[in-house]
Amino acid sequence: MVLVLCICSWVCVLAQQNLGIRSSNYAGIQGSLLNPSSIADSKLKWDLNILSVGEVFDNTFLFAPKNSLRFFGIRKIIKGSIDEDLFFTHFDPQNPNKLYNVTLSTEFLGPSFFLKLKKNHWIGITVTGRAYANIKNISGAAAQNAFDYFKNKGLWNTDLQDNSTRINAMGWLQYGLHYATVLYRNGRDELKAGISLNYLQGIAAAYVKNTHINYKIIDTSNFIFTNASVDYGRTDFKEDRKPNDGHGFGADIGFTYVHLDPQKNKYIYRLGLSVIDVGSINFNRNASSYHLQADSANLQNWHQLKFSNNMQLDQTLSAIFYNGDSTRSLTSNHFKMGLPAAISVQADWNAYKNYFLNATIIKGLGHSSGQGVTRPDIYSITPRYETKWLEVSLPVSLIDYGHLRPRVGLAVRAGYFFIGGDALGPLLKINNLEGVDFYAGIHYFVTEKQKTAKVSSQ
Repeated sequence: MVLVLCICSWVCVLAQQNLGIRSSNYAGIQGSLLNPSSIADSKLKWDLNILSVGEVFDNTFLFAPKNSLRFFGIRKIIKGSIDEDLFFTHFDPQNPNKLYNVTLSTEFLGPSFFLKLKKNHWIGITVTGRAYANIKNISGAAAQNAFDYFKNKGLWNTDLQDNSTRINAMGWLQYGLHYATVLYRNGRDELKAGISLNYLQGIAAAYVKNTHINYKIIDTSNFIFTNASVDYGRTDFKEDRKPNDGHGFGADIGFTYVHLDPQKNKYIYRLGLSVIDVGSINFNRNASSYHLQADSANLQNWHQLKFSNNMQLDQTLSAIFYNGDSTRSLTSNHFKMGLPAAISVQADWNAYKNYFLNATIIKGLGHSSGQGVTRPDIYSITPRYETKWLEVSLPVSLIDYGHLRPRVGLAVRAGYFFIGGDALGPLLKINNLEGVDFYAGIHYFVTEKQKTAKVSSQ
């Protein structure tokens, strides 16, 4: 069910914060995804991202024991997720209404670049595939039933309820145009600004909200709902996954203040502020929204039901909740999904020569009663050693998505190739697997020093 869909999304694409890379002076176009002003007056004259991927997954319900993992055993994790024999749950039968949360994001950054046009003007283009999924406040009983495909007899003949679950999931392609400039420069002080405008193509989306359900599973023949109502929407999930289910626009804006050391031609510290992923996608093709409500409904022979498409499922549920009317639940043939908007603050201190200390806060913004995916909050401190050909960083962070979890990561850049993660404990068999944060990529760049005779500019 929903939990399985999240894991399937996870294994399909190996996101999102890349703390060990995006604060670097050699981040290139990657940095603009956190703050669009970062590409202005960069160490790099131009940068070409060839390919990079990233994944963020964390949850409070599923886990894989560390003794069942292998050292950096990504293949075993993927295989175990597909075979459904790796994960266990934190479900507590004595507390079936305990709430759990899941957050997932994946990112695929294709051929993208930025370059310096002329003095104080930089432009960039990005092509990105992105996916987010959030499950918020799902009750333990509902999560366990989903995990067991409702076949856990220990939960049968028990009055259960779900009055809190909220689900949002969306996948899309994003085409970004980036511009940055130096607004002000006077001796030791510099103010940079940047903006990104993004055209969005929706691939797939789904949501569940306003959940008020009382239910009881009697046996394999009777699944009874009482005083139940819920709103949901979805696109028609197709195997070809063509990005033609909706369109939208998004925007980012950012500013960076830099305090320079003129004698060494380096900055002492820089401070950044950005607002990212403001916008939405209107899913108006192969999309529908529904409302289900009934004082009493019985889903008979539910274990034998098989559906060849989403519409059959929707019509079946409508008929059950509305006394045989298979179309009454339909409320609209389109719906909007908001982007994972956030406010971010960045601070970077050149502590000594090639040693830096970065602090980054990313505060996700919600969507009130509307639909939309949300970005988890991130609070991080990242020390790093940085040169042109070698860079090592150690991000220490807290991720908050309704549950606060500490994480320690490691990222390494060797020339044009980088690899890292912000939560490597499970991959190193240090703790149980409840989440993964991993990224890798390759980009080619040319520094200002390589293109100018002014060696001191580096």
